Amino acid sequence: MTKLNLNSLAQVNKAVKLPPYNLATTGCGIVHIGPGAFHRGHQAVYTELAMAYGGNWRIKAVSMRSRSLKEKLASQDNLYSLVILDEEPYTRIVGAIDDVLVLDEDREEVMACLCSPETFIVSLTITEKGYCLNSNGTLDFSNPDIVADLKNPSIPVSAIGLLAEALRLRQQSGLPPITIISCDNLSDNGSKLRDAVISFVACSNASLAEWIGQNICFPNTMVDSITPASDEALLQLAEAQTGLSDAWPIQREAFAQWVIEDKFSGPRPAWDKVGVTFTSDVSLFEKAKLRILNGTHSTLAYVGSLAGLDTVYSAISQPAIEGFISSLLKEEILPSIQAVGQIDLDAYAQAIIQRYHNPHIRHLLAQIAWDGSQKLPVRILNTIRDNLTAGRSIQKLCVPIAAWILFIARQIKQGATLTDPMSETLTGLAVKHQGETEELANRILDLEQVFAELSENGAFRESVIQQLRRLSEITGDNLNDCLVAL
Repeated sequence: MTKLNLNSLAQVNKAVKLPPYNLATTGCGIVHIGPGAFHRGHQAVYTELAMAYGGNWRIKAVSMRSRSLKEKLASQDNLYSLVILDEEPYTRIVGAIDDVLVLDEDREEVMACLCSPETFIVSLTITEKGYCLNSNGTLDFSNPDIVADLKNPSIPVSAIGLLAEALRLRQQSGLPPITIISCDNLSDNGSKLRDAVISFVACSNASLAEWIGQNICFPNTMVDSITPASDEALLQLAEAQTGLSDAWPIQREAFAQWVIEDKFSGPRPAWDKVGVTFTSDVSLFEKAKLRILNGTHSTLAYVGSLAGLDTVYSAISQPAIEGFISSLLKEEILPSIQAVGQIDLDAYAQAIIQRYHNPHIRHLLAQIAWDGSQKLPVRILNTIRDNLTAGRSIQKLCVPIAAWILFIARQIKQGATLTDPMSETLTGLAVKHQGETEELANRILDLEQVFAELSENGAFRESVIQQLRRLSEITGDNLNDCLVAL
């Protein structure tokens, strides 16, 4: 079959939407660090649509390590198919990405893009661990990448070091300020990124740190759209939809949301015309999403995996699991969010459960379960803290914590690899305490890098252990009995 590229665009099936601007004459204005599936299905698509209103806003994408995306998209002129998994799936060809660069092999070109006078925005989707933060949300100066970048700042390996070096060169050259936009599921993501960059720079260049603080905007954001990993079924669906062969298509649910703090150092695309919400305060949107969507996502991942299920759809289709998620939301998550007159939390929560029921979305629980030590603090532990302070129940909120610990134990027992930035520590504990689930739980709960002051909270620890005992025998056959007791 004919391969997707600029020359074959004229052959695409008529129902497929094409870039709404001239690919040959539209220049770049954005550098994006971490061009994974979510970026390609979310920010790149908003930018694609915004370019219908003019402006040179195509994207130079920078992969920090992997070259697989560069290899696959290069032969397609960086075009790719986006399949929207609605009741009737539909497809568009996205041309927003002008080029994909890999930091290790394209370092000079990466820096040239970051330091171009035509670059006004740098955005990031590098996952929580890419920010190199400690459990308090500040820069972890013991992180190996940060240690390396402080020793050799001109050849950075971390995103923090890369931004610091780019900003140094821009200041030195007298270039206009840029806006740096974090698009990861991290509470106060822009503020934390700003503090991390300034803390890093202040170690060696106080005047640059001051310049960044005065001139560079780091707006907070909230992003949302379920974007399952690409698989063979998607390759076939994209080919059937477009009539062209695509080496790496993307799939996404129809729902998408992007809320950005209205704080920019310079110009921006016409995102406001294509559905992006600009606000003076992102925190409420962010808290609602992190706690309601991401919190229940992680709960589904760990509880569903223990029950032998493999996707969000298969998990939420179990009445016992849906019932537990609904109770968790109503009794312990929604009361932690003060949103009177601003967001209808009940409607938002119900809409999320309905999104989970989309049979076209094959979102693997194993994928969501990755990086639990980084995800659970912002998705679950902050809600637990608020409930403890307010004297509210944390019983159901401790279920995903207990299920995560059991998930770790089962992964190691089965000889599977644990995908987590703390995998070495967690695997070591699981091996040492194999068959001693409660002892393993106590040792994991001792990890201040994850739990901070909650490690010393007796009520929290007791509740986790109690739920661990109830969950330890869960299977697909006794799912209802186990969850009713939680």
